[in-house]
Amino acid sequence: MVTQPEIHTVQMPEPMWRPPPAFATEYAIQVGHGISWLTTQRIAVVGLARNCAGPLAQNLARVETLCRMAKSAHLHIEANDCEDDTLQVLADHSRNDPQFTFHYQDLGHVKFGHEFAGRRTEAMAMHRTACQRWVRSLEVQPDLVVVIDWDLWGGWNEHGVLNAIGWLWQMPKAYGMASVSLFQHDFGSGAHWYHYDLWALRGVGQIGCYFDTYQNGYGGFGYAWMPPVGSPPVLVSSAFGGMAVYRADAYLVGAYDGSDCEHVLFHRSIAEATGQRLYVCPGMRTVATWMR
Repeated sequence: MVTQPEIHTVQMPEPMWRPPPAFATEYAIQVGHGISWLTTQRIAVVGLARNCAGPLAQNLARVETLCRMAKSAHLHIEANDCEDDTLQVLADHSRNDPQFTFHYQDLGHVKFGHEFAGRRTEAMAMHRTACQRWVRSLEVQPDLVVVIDWDLWGGWNEHGVLNAIGWLWQMPKAYGMASVSLFQHDFGSGAHWYHYDLWALRGVGQIGCYFDTYQNGYGGFGYAWMPPVGSPPVLVSSAFGGMAVYRADAYLVGAYDGSDCEHVLFHRSIAEATGQRLYVCPGMRTVATWMR
C-alpha cells in the first residue's frame, strides 16, 4: 500500500535566511548579478529522489522559478525503489514540463539510512554518476549544473540560490557554490537551528584537506558553524548542503566514488583536475529537517 508523507510548514526564524544590515547591500548586489548572469546561461538541474513525494512536489515547484529565468533549462531526476507516491509525482510533472525527464528503477535496494561509507554511498555514487551521464547526453551542453537533493523538507530560498550564482559569476577561479544546510534540534537546551550536512563538509578555509572531522570526533564544532547570510563565500575543500551550483565543465570532469562521502571524493577529483576551488555560499540556505 502506498504511504502518504506527512507535510510540514517551515518555521525558520528570519535571521536564518535574511541578511543582517551589514551584508544586506552586498547580498542584494549579488542577487542582481545572479539574475543578470542566469538569463545568459543554459542550466541543467539534476538530483536523486526516493520516498520523498511531499517535499519533491514542493521543490519541483520551487525550481521552476530558477528554470524560467535561465536562457534554457533541463531537469532530470534519478529515482529508485520508492514505496510512496514519488513515482506518481515524477510522472505528473513530466506531463506538464517537456524539459523534465526522470529515470526510475526497481533495484531491490533497501535503504541504508544509518550507514556512512559503504553500501549507501556506493549506491549514491552510482545514481549521481547516472545524473552526470544524462548531462553529457544533452544535445547542447549547459553552462551551469545545479545538483539538488529532492527530499529537503524545507526546500530553499530562491534569492539565496541567485546570490550563489552571482558570487560564482564574480569568482572565475571557483568551480562551485555549496549551501549552508539547516536542521532544528534540541541537544538539551531547547530547540535551536544548526548546520546539518557535516559529513560532506571538509577543510573549512583550507585547500586540499579532506579529513573527516565529523566521524573522527572533531566535528562537533560544525553544528554551530553558521556564517552570516550575505557574507562572502567561504573556501572549503568539500561541502554540499543538499544543493550546489557548479560550472558545467568542472562538474563533468568530476568522478563520484562511494568509498567515502560521495560528494567529498567528487569535489577532490574536480579540484585535482581543474585547480579551481569550491566555496560555501552563506546566503544559499536549505532546510533539511526541523522539530515537529
